[in-house]
Amino acid sequence: MKDLHSVEEVILTAYEHRDVMSRRDFSAVWARIPQLVSRRQPRHQPNPSSHEELLSKDDTRRMLYKIFDDTTNAIEDCDMRELTGTILGMAKIVTILRRQGNRKGEDSSRVILRELLLNKDIKPKVELFQSFANASMIKLDQFDARHLSNLAYAFALIDFDDGSDLFDHIANEAVAKTNEFKPQELSNMVWAYATMNRPHAVLFESIGDRIVASKHLKEFRPQTLKDTVWAYAKAGVSHPKLFEKVANHVMSYDSLDEFKPQELSNTVWSYAKAGVRHPELFEKVGNHIVESNSLSRYEPQACSNIVWAYATSDVPHPALFRKMANHIVALDRLVRFEPQALSNTLWAYATAGVSHPKLFQKMAHAALGKLDRFTHPQDFSNTVWACAKAGFRHPKLFDKMANQFVGLDSFHQFEPQALSNTTWAFATAQVSHLDLFENVSTAAIQRKGEFNNPQHIANLMWAYATMGIVDKQLFSSFVPTAAKLMESYNNQALANIAWAYAVANVDAPTLFNDIFINECVEKKDGFENAALFQLHQWHLWQTKENSNTGLPQDLLDSSYNVFTSEDPTVSKLQEDVVAQLSSIGLDPQEEVLMDSGYSIDALVEVNGKKVGVEVDGPYHFIGKGTSPLGSTILKRRQVPSIDGIELVSVPYWEWNELLGKDEVKRQDYLRKLLGLVEDNRNDT
Repeated sequence: MKDLHSVEEVILTAYEHRDVMSRRDFSAVWARIPQLVSRRQPRHQPNPSSHEELLSKDDTRRMLYKIFDDTTNAIEDCDMRELTGTILGMAKIVTILRRQGNRKGEDSSRVILRELLLNKDIKPKVELFQSFANASMIKLDQFDARHLSNLAYAFALIDFDDGSDLFDHIANEAVAKTNEFKPQELSNMVWAYATMNRPHAVLFESIGDRIVASKHLKEFRPQTLKDTVWAYAKAGVSHPKLFEKVANHVMSYDSLDEFKPQELSNTVWSYAKAGVRHPELFEKVGNHIVESNSLSRYEPQACSNIVWAYATSDVPHPALFRKMANHIVALDRLVRFEPQALSNTLWAYATAGVSHPKLFQKMAHAALGKLDRFTHPQDFSNTVWACAKAGFRHPKLFDKMANQFVGLDSFHQFEPQALSNTTWAFATAQVSHLDLFENVSTAAIQRKGEFNNPQHIANLMWAYATMGIVDKQLFSSFVPTAAKLMESYNNQALANIAWAYAVANVDAPTLFNDIFINECVEKKDGFENAALFQLHQWHLWQTKENSNTGLPQDLLDSSYNVFTSEDPTVSKLQEDVVAQLSSIGLDPQEEVLMDSGYSIDALVEVNGKKVGVEVDGPYHFIGKGTSPLGSTILKRRQVPSIDGIELVSVPYWEWNELLGKDEVKRQDYLRKLLGLVEDNRNDT
């Protein structure tokens, strides 16, 4: 069969000699066909012999069906070599045909192979491969290491699991023969079980121990090494000594030129996925990539996996990130970047803290062109989270992605982390999308019991509060969930959740109790200024607004000092407003510190009462728009409640856009705002 150079030639030869062919010969037919199907077949063979006429479709069908029937009818009589040769050959054909898809004008042999091996849904024919599984199960005790590996590999290749305990039996037989496996067979075995999501602890431990016990790994090719660590990472099976052994072997290479880009990519991905840190290995791989003349051989998925791995493993390599970013930016288009590759790449740069505006701009543009393909919640979440984390504001991208997901009604698929990260991203980027927040709120309430990470809870509550979305049902629903994890919150999470509930004004005595206070006290030395700022506002809410217990004195003093220590910055807008207040006969006091600790832009006396005037510039509103941020809402509520003065707001858009620079209009505006004249703006 090795001397035959087309599928038609194999079919014709096998058909003409079928009466004298052995079962092993039939197995060889199915082993040879995928080698030929995988390449492009010329329509006319050069120098064909007299019997190599191009077969008609009817002839091809008749002959191939006969060969297929002869093979399957004798399958139960096949030995291990014949069985695995046939099964693996057909599995490879299935894989190739599925990858190639239906093509116009394709060879008749491919069409008929599809009929024989695949259903209309492009899945392998269950009855056929079930019969192979049954025939194999009966004889498993006769299989040697090589054929056990080939059997598992074949079924994994087509993702065929008959629901029986075939894989368990293969594993049990393999464990007893571990020392007989060659490197490729070891790799194929664990690859198969990882691919099928059937991790077998004893098998993985046995194979891992066998590899670790080897004197060296010189017989392991780069692909074999890659597939092995990939399998352990994918299956979630821990074997630190195996990863150490493989890493040390890779480190022994003078050069990594033998490694293909995908092999390098999957190797570092595997270490990151498995949570095994090996900075020396990452340094060597990173340096090799940086020193490469071109990254043209690196597929989009490989690029994404590499930077994701470095970011996940927290191994800094700025030169690698620059090299990869410059390569991606230099590409004409990013059409070959799938949503996952786009989102993971952005996530990696944001997580690693590597700024590259051109990369974010290019990938955001690419994402806009693929919105209908963003169907996985994690891809959506990672994309917006990364943009927000990197400080890359792209309201159009955020808005369109939100519309895409709201329209798909996909929020029931979001994991708690994705729900939290998505809202955190929109809040951090200050992009408002009420439908998105409404959908997330509904999903989060329904699945609040699945929120087991305190950071996810704190970020979720903080996002809603920051955006000024006071969803009472959401905040009330999460009180028990947030309370049970209280001892797990870090400093920033403690401050965020406290501040969020203060903004929402949802009293939660079972959340903010002695346990919360004790956590704050125990962690008091770890609070940064921003967190202390938030804790002071929470203390005001608890003690002044709700008459509850607040912070102990030493922590209160620290938070108060931070809250009142910021030097005021007086904007041109504020100067204008204060000047006009003076022009209408008032005597404004600027930057007045109130008992609450808040600083008021201007304090005036109107009809015997003190009135605070807040000059609300663009940064007091969501995305410099017109909807107030949670911090603005909180100040507007707390100053009147605690300091007992009326507080009025001069929004920047009214002052600038509605009044222009007409001083008369501005003065009239202030008189009406402060009640010095009757406001007839709503009169008909």
